[in-house]
Amino acid sequence: CSYLRSGPYPTPTRPPRRTHKPARSSRAPPAATMSARDRETIEALARVAAALDGAVLGLGTAALAAASLAKYLAASGALRLIAEAPAVAIPDLRYSLLAGLGDGESRLAAVRGLVRSPPGGTFLIPPGSREHCVVTRHTQTCLFGEWRGIFGWTFDLHALFFKSLKEQIITSSRWVSFGLVDPASEKSGEMVHVKFDGAVHQSLPLTTVYHKLIPVEQNSYTLFQTIVGNGYPIALLDEEKILPIGKEITAIGLCRLKNRSVEISSCPELPYFLSDLTKGEMEAEMSSRARFFFWVTVALGTVSVGLLGHAIYRLWERVKRHREAREAQERFHEADNEDDAGENGSDDEPGEMGDGQLCVICLRKRRRAAFVPCGHLVCCCNCAKRVELMDEPLCPVCRQDIQYMLRVYDS
Repeated sequence: CSYLRSGPYPTPTRPPRRTHKPARSSRAPPAATMSARDRETIEALARVAAALDGAVLGLGTAALAAASLAKYLAASGALRLIAEAPAVAIPDLRYSLLAGLGDGESRLAAVRGLVRSPPGGTFLIPPGSREHCVVTRHTQTCLFGEWRGIFGWTFDLHALFFKSLKEQIITSSRWVSFGLVDPASEKSGEMVHVKFDGAVHQSLPLTTVYHKLIPVEQNSYTLFQTIVGNGYPIALLDEEKILPIGKEITAIGLCRLKNRSVEISSCPELPYFLSDLTKGEMEAEMSSRARFFFWVTVALGTVSVGLLGHAIYRLWERVKRHREAREAQERFHEADNEDDAGENGSDDEPGEMGDGQLCVICLRKRRRAAFVPCGHLVCCCNCAKRVELMDEPLCPVCRQDIQYMLRVYDS
């Protein structure tokens, strides 16, 4: 500490204050604004959903609930079939499960074994790998880039609804006959032949052996797609997947005897045929899927019942108001016809009433017609009927829509 002598006693000086510079805050890049096409699409969807007091939205939600119910029933049925299918070892199929069955008869079962080519059979060698396999699938997918929307998520309603029209996927498959052998008794020669014809709708336990991303060269057409639409091609994904020999998988399907050999084929009611999962894992996955669809069905069904109930209530209220308005209009015209017959004509002389009782339109007759719902009493019956015949009947005072009119009588 340094001192300055300005008197008999030393006076300490204050150290200079340290100024801490605040750290620079890294601002997130501003989110891209929604395109005009997406904004117009959202507005159109909102108008359609709110049409008929929410009845359209209720019907759409009911359709989703029906689709979810169908998926729940399918998942429940598949779960029941998987639970009832016995898990049998490959050497025991012929003598235990299929004993007593004739040619053409089948029984549902689940077996697990290693993929093998039959004796004297062939195998495949894909160009992207040197592994021996029995099934190859080559896929080429054109990848599209999307504009980024709110919070960095891809927000493109056109791509959401028309994604299948925009994607370009080319798939080619090759396969040879193969079967499954038991890992513990592979030397016994007992094999389950898998009936695979390429038309199986279930997913296969394939292994990716080749994966390459090829960038797409930018040209004038790509620039045009970028300007006009939200999506534009950026790369070509080339993939090669195989079912290698020696992989342990589970096959669940219909087992039968054919030419003194055991054959298994896919069951149309099951979402599995060849899978990496065991029978217990299949049951757990199907149980969680069925439970998910059950609660989704309950939620969507409740929402649809509420929306449709609200729409029906609003429709009934509208019909009731329309009926009341029609009855009030009939009473109004009947009363006016009576006035025209001369029953109350003596009250309509302009000299017998003040300016505040004259019709604001003709200024000749007494105010007799009250407009509903605003309640203004400013017109006679004849002028009120002329206002009613207009394209948009509005109150002459407050310019509010007129639903119907009431005939007012003096005491």
